[in-house]
Amino acid sequence: MTRYAHSYSRMAAALLALTAACGSGLPAPASKFSSAVRMQDPAELDSENGLVALTLSDACLAVDLAALPPPADAVPDPTLLDPTLPPPSLIDPSACGSLSNGMSPNLLGLSGLHPNSLTDDHFKKWFAADPRAANLLMKYLVKCSLPLGLGMDFEYGGISYTWAGLLGLAPHWAAGESIPESEQQLVSACLGAHANRYGAHVPISLLGTTADGTPLATSDEELSNFPVTEGCFFGNLFRKDGVFSASDRPVALADDQSSLRACAMPDRTGSGASSMCAPIQYAGNCRDLCKPDPSNLYYLSCTVNGKTYRALSTRIRQDAEYTCGDGICQVTESCGTGSTWNDCGLDCGPCN
Repeated sequence: MTRYAHSYSRMAAALLALTAACGSGLPAPASKFSSAVRMQDPAELDSENGLVALTLSDACLAVDLAALPPPADAVPDPTLLDPTLPPPSLIDPSACGSLSNGMSPNLLGLSGLHPNSLTDDHFKKWFAADPRAANLLMKYLVKCSLPLGLGMDFEYGGISYTWAGLLGLAPHWAAGESIPESEQQLVSACLGAHANRYGAHVPISLLGTTADGTPLATSDEELSNFPVTEGCFFGNLFRKDGVFSASDRPVALADDQSSLRACAMPDRTGSGASSMCAPIQYAGNCRDLCKPDPSNLYYLSCTVNGKTYRALSTRIRQDAEYTCGDGICQVTESCGTGSTWNDCGLDCGPCN
């Protein structure tokens, strides 16, 4: 394991972007308005790592299935009959089981999120299939799983990749063990909490506990700097249950308002999706689904579809929300003739 001396601010953790079934929010070019419409500069959002684009459907993780008791309906998975892979046993149909959809079983499950797992030929094969997407996934996977001061290095194609830990939500996995379900759920919640519909990097405050119940470090200053309670995230990407969000906003956004942090809200576009950030599934309100911690600062667990998951909660700053009519065409707003967030002629001008 590589140890890093750099200081990484948890409050300024970059956001993982979702692009599946998501529009850009940008208006069509309108030359006659080019001098009147001020487009939001992405640099205003945060230029720490630029804009990223990665769907959580690419983050279909898999545990070492040999370490789990197979369910009664388990059947051999023909997609794993690859002579270069370890012999398959019974495959849980709810788990991720194909190299075509994220990591296959045995890539990280048996040896854990540990440097030795990166030397495995199967991991290299997975990484080589799409280095850019794999690099982004590993960046957030390591950030969520390993603690501050630890990280992982990987070299492929003459390029050195460095992934720094931050939150330490998966200590057993980081120690080279198969990841227990409690850690699977927390890492999944962490990936969901860092998702962003617009590919924007937005500072957030992430609250919750580790698998052993230890609260994530926070401070009165952090709570003051991030005054808006936003949402809660939970689920299990390792077993392909998916990842869910729920709203913890004190007041719903008005029709003329929009947020760079849209993933904890139900769909507002009329597309028929449950959330603003498919494949994240919107489940409702945190207070109706989740058990709060004794201090009422965050939620410990949330229940959906009859299953209870460990959860993480998010808080945001007020400057992450915009209003149509402020004179700037934000990335969350669309062109049109009206004054609502998705028909904001006041800021973005008419559509071509």
